[in-house]
Amino acid sequence: MKIGVCDDEEVIRKTICNICLRVVSNYDEEIEIIQFSDGYDAYNSSQQPDILILDIEMPITDGIEVKERFQNSRNNTIIIFVTGHDEMMTKAFGINVIGFVTKNHIKTQLPTILEAAIKMVSKSVVVNGVDSRNIDYIKSEHIYSFFHMVNGKSHLVRKSSKELEKQLSSVNFIRVHRAYLVNLKYVDSIRDKNLVVNGTNIPISYRLNTEVKQKYQLYCKENARFC
Repeated sequence: MKIGVCDDEEVIRKTICNICLRVVSNYDEEIEIIQFSDGYDAYNSSQQPDILILDIEMPITDGIEVKERFQNSRNNTIIIFVTGHDEMMTKAFGINVIGFVTKNHIKTQLPTILEAAIKMVSKSVVVNGVDSRNIDYIKSEHIYSFFHMVNGKSHLVRKSSKELEKQLSSVNFIRVHRAYLVNLKYVDSIRDKNLVVNGTNIPISYRLNTEVKQKYQLYCKENARFC
């Protein structure tokens, strides 16, 4: 796992890195910490981090632009924003964003949010060689299922919808229809009787309508997202 720390102030980067070192010492998994002094470097690095602790305000490429680039390219990096100004937070919400830390309280706020981010990254399932974090939604037909991927491609596996639901229920996949499982991470909104998943309308069955809406609202609340 890679954790990126992006801030134009070296003293802040060092403070964040020290906090990261304390948090990751509780894990057996090998975790690498990478530093960036600007958002441009973080976005264009060949070593894309799994978690990025990102300053909102930077002189060249700010955190908002980095977040939008990740979101538009469907990058899976989880973002924790760091800011000195609370009023900037409303512009910073997005699919990749798990939470916010103010610079005045970074030592007390960051450890808790970073712990949650590490657990999210660690919480993935590999199905037939495919990382669950890279799947938008799944459409099943009898014993076959199509994985619709975040990169626009599809992947066919010989597994039933019921089999996949058991494997993926612990990593934020929910059933919305007899033929569909969706990854809540990529749900844009609920419109009438459909979920919009990265621009694609997925039907919600009448029977599951209330349950789906409740699970989506809970996911948004737990992951600091507007719904």
